[in-house]
Amino acid sequence: MRIMKIDQDMDAASMAVMKPVFEELAGSESDVCFDMSGVQFIDSSGVGAIVFVFKRLRERSLKLTLANVAGQPLRLLRQLKLEFMLSTRPASVL
Repeated sequence: MRIMKIDQDMDAASMAVMKPVFEELAGSESDVCFDMSGVQFIDSSGVGAIVFVFKRLRERSLKLTLANVAGQPLRLLRQLKLEFMLSTRPASVL
């Protein structure tokens, strides 16, 4: 499993800069975990990046897991019915 720690908000500006990283992760040959302990805010661009990686991994029967999600990102992901990606364990344990 590849673990990627995200240490910034997942908004339009940061996702534009991180796009190549997410594209590379979408082509991963193993499951991916986003450690979101440093994410305080997420908007539609951040959700779009998560869904992009999720779909590309799922095409190859791989999984995307979101760990250490709290606050506004957690509320938004639950509202969008994406909580099935949430891990109940910290990324360091995965």
